[in-house]
Amino acid sequence: MINKRYIPKVGLRTLKTGIAVAITIALSWYVFGIYSGMGAIAAVVAMQPTVKRSSKIVFSRIFGTIVGLMCGLLIVYAFGVNPISIGLAVIVALTLNTTFDKTHMSTYAAFAIVLMLENPTSDFFHYAWTRSLLTAVGVFVSLGVNYAFMPPRYEERLLGEIRKTSAYMFHHWRELVGSPSELLETRARILGHQELHMMLQEDMKVTNVKLKHMTIKQYRLLIHLEDKLVLLLESLAEHREALLVMDEEERRAFDSEFLYLLAHHHDILYTCDKPSSLFTLPHEDLSVSEILHGHLLDYHEHLEAFKHNPK
Repeated sequence: MINKRYIPKVGLRTLKTGIAVAITIALSWYVFGIYSGMGAIAAVVAMQPTVKRSSKIVFSRIFGTIVGLMCGLLIVYAFGVNPISIGLAVIVALTLNTTFDKTHMSTYAAFAIVLMLENPTSDFFHYAWTRSLLTAVGVFVSLGVNYAFMPPRYEERLLGEIRKTSAYMFHHWRELVGSPSELLETRARILGHQELHMMLQEDMKVTNVKLKHMTIKQYRLLIHLEDKLVLLLESLAEHREALLVMDEEERRAFDSEFLYLLAHHHDILYTCDKPSSLFTLPHEDLSVSEILHGHLLDYHEHLEAFKHNPK
């Protein structure tokens, strides 16, 4: 019996890529009467995590292909088809892209040249024209599928990931302090949250998606709070011995203040989409050890900023 853990999941982007390729090949066969591997590959490349990134690929893929095919045609008519002329065409295309600061189109230009010149037909102009057209079809189909068919929605995923990571730190901060490798993994997850935040911003600009729970600034502040909490835990891990030699009263004061701030962090995470917080965070001076005082204050200030100015 197959363990469920090993059953592969078909992601939304994977599904949309297959749909875009199928539509592109169908257009190639039934509209243009040819199979276009270039068009299908263009559809695959253009299927990006966000609609904005897909739209950027549209320009790069189309114009990169056109530059490559034009360079290939000029070299073919001047020197014929041979390994040296193919290499020369690639050099010319890449140099042009570099000259005009379009290096992101270089791969597409070189790819178009190689595909065109390895084709056995002698009518390179017709081949170049049809492949340019079908490349455009592929990228526009991919863009359309990405936009119209279940476009990416990153807000729920971002909020869920932030809550999951933060809750883990709330409940297991003592274990994290004793495990540098887990702290590194936690920091890596926060970097993933920053990437999700960036993709959410990109989609907001293109699809005009309305956020349901918080503003984009609030999400950024939540990620900053995660970062400050990890920084504090890293400081605790670095100065564990100093923490152990604190007197009992000082340690209790630190633990009390730290747990107090964690409670407010938890409050922010689960009342951010409510009219008001469960309780307020007053401004006060903290009394903790000199070693950890700076990080704890920093964490406090970010919590306070979110509480008193969340918009």
